[in-house]
Amino acid sequence: MTDLRHTYTVCPHCKRQVVALRGQQNARCVEHGTIVPIRSAIANPPFAPVPRRPAA
Repeated sequence: MTDLRHTYTVCPHCKRQVVALRGQQNARCVEHGTIVPIRSAIANPPFAPVPRRPAA
């Protein structure tokens, strides 16, 4: 049986995609902070970017 879903580097808690370079043990999840990523399908969409405030 062939699995058509792609696998990505994701947070093990929320299954949102994170970036981890080769050789890195940890990655940063927006919601959960520093995590040990896993390879899985993406289950949740990414958070919307927060607009920057102009400098005062």
